[in-house]
Amino acid sequence: MADVDVIVVGAGIGGLSAAGLLAKSGLRVLVIDRNYMPGGACGAIRRDGITWDMGAAMLFGFGESGFSPHRFLMNELDEPIEVIRHRALYRLNYGDDPIVFWPDMNRFLDELCRVFPAERAELAAFYRSIGDLFETVIRADPVYVSPSEMRARDMRDQFLARPMKQLRTLALLSTSAAKLIRRHVRSPRAIAFFDKLTSTYCYTTMEETPAILAATMFVDNHAGGSYYPVGSPAVLAGRLERAVEKRGGSFRYETEVTGILFDARGHVRGVRTKDGEEIAAPQVVYAGAVHPLYRRLLPPELVPARDRARIERMVLTHPSMVLYGLVKAGAVPPGTMPVEMFVDNKAALDESEVTMYMSSLEDPSLCPEGTHVFTLIGPSMSAWPAPSDPAYQGPGYREHKEREARRMIGLLDRRFPGFAAGVLRWELGTPSTIERYLGKPGGSVAGPKQAIGQELMRRPHAKTRWPGLYLAGESTVMGTGTPAVTISGISAADVVLRDRGLPEYRWYPGQKNVVTVREGPVPRRPVPTTAPGTASLCQWCEVPACRTACPSHIDIRGILRRMEMENLDGAGRALRETGGEPLPCPSCPGRPCERACLRLKFAAAPVPIVENLSWLSARRPGGR
Repeated sequence: MADVDVIVVGAGIGGLSAAGLLAKSGLRVLVIDRNYMPGGACGAIRRDGITWDMGAAMLFGFGESGFSPHRFLMNELDEPIEVIRHRALYRLNYGDDPIVFWPDMNRFLDELCRVFPAERAELAAFYRSIGDLFETVIRADPVYVSPSEMRARDMRDQFLARPMKQLRTLALLSTSAAKLIRRHVRSPRAIAFFDKLTSTYCYTTMEETPAILAATMFVDNHAGGSYYPVGSPAVLAGRLERAVEKRGGSFRYETEVTGILFDARGHVRGVRTKDGEEIAAPQVVYAGAVHPLYRRLLPPELVPARDRARIERMVLTHPSMVLYGLVKAGAVPPGTMPVEMFVDNKAALDESEVTMYMSSLEDPSLCPEGTHVFTLIGPSMSAWPAPSDPAYQGPGYREHKEREARRMIGLLDRRFPGFAAGVLRWELGTPSTIERYLGKPGGSVAGPKQAIGQELMRRPHAKTRWPGLYLAGESTVMGTGTPAVTISGISAADVVLRDRGLPEYRWYPGQKNVVTVREGPVPRRPVPTTAPGTASLCQWCEVPACRTACPSHIDIRGILRRMEMENLDGAGRALRETGGEPLPCPSCPGRPCERACLRLKFAAAPVPIVENLSWLSARRPGGR
């Protein structure tokens, strides 16, 4: 007998999106992840009262028009969220030329033509053409399901309603962005710029990039805008976690799935975890990297050799490094934007090409007054050990990290003189770190390239050859980026529901809106002084000393994190499951959890754990 209806392996944005919709449809959902909190690359790290973006920090897909899967999903799940709209998408420092990507296309075109004055006519013609594609192909009918998972009758109805749109869409699926660009742009200088631009968005050259993606990155991102969740991207993951738990779904964190189980007919029957436990379910949504799935999780005898070879041929995007830092506010030049991209080498990708996210410019509560957090992401061209390699964390590895961190900070210092002297602390995530914590092979932060030859419909689909197994995530049809990964999760949920004969999820006019868009910077939030607000003082420690010290081994970290994310029912359930009833804290002398709290390393008082757990214990489920 099945333990649950659906197991979702992976609590990144794709897995969470699928889980939220399946739970809304009334299915018993279990999400399993090897990390201790949800979100994957769309999460946050907190140390010493400072919050850094894990990776994703410039989120598209919340706009009121265009390609807005985040808005659609949050509305469908009735999960309110506040997001800050960036005044500009970002600034691209293209050599010595700063180019601001304004949402208004005319303003952006003026900015671009300041750098390419002789190419004004070509650029204007290109953007007129690509804008028409956007209006007729993307904006006309918002579709938030992968093309591979669209029902035949939906495709037929769309073709009959707008035959020219469908024909243009089909043409764009197998055409490169380079062909699209060269129809209008002849200047080698401008072509080199667009080649660099596609690499910043898609991690591919314009020759590799499918043209359908060009319409999104060159126009839709301007139309829809870019956003930052108030409180960090971890809030988006926290809201999706709440959407699952408030409908009866559950999570198993710090649990690694090591195998997908099948019955004698070749149908999915559940999963096996690292400790040998078997969990039964007739349907499994795998939302992780595709290479580990085929190499380790699927029984070899069930995988045709040609399928295995096709997956092994998929080329990954370059490995990345992520540097998390804190800098004095005075070292940040006036006018610095929350997202700054730096390109020194216009001819090729190299390690000088980095993106800086300084989210505290929009949300100052992320760090102490007088400082700013920054996250610096760039490619790594050198060799790094695998997490299983004995050299990992060895002296040579640590020296390599130190050199690379100094080099990356030096890149900013050349752009912002005095920046390096203002850096107060830093921590570097190497490709080894990315593979260890996010499960991305080789530290390839964006997964397999969305490149011609392994593009879109040639990538793994949500529905697999094995009955009961479905896929989501950046390895599937839609590729990388939080909007694309969200659609992969929606698509996986839809095919699960389709196979069960249940209604699927589609966009419809007049959908209730629960997304609040704010203009930045937002005011600094006051430091809370009473429960449940003081739950936000928790540092989400990787090694939770509070739980180790607790005689009852209560999941204090997971409970306080859920309370901060306003997931009070989920927090209450976690308290009952790990602490029991009645709450054992009143009979526990000396508050050992608070004495062990790591907040005491940088603050005068610990997180008031007992006060928060007592408040939660007294709250009735469904209450405030």
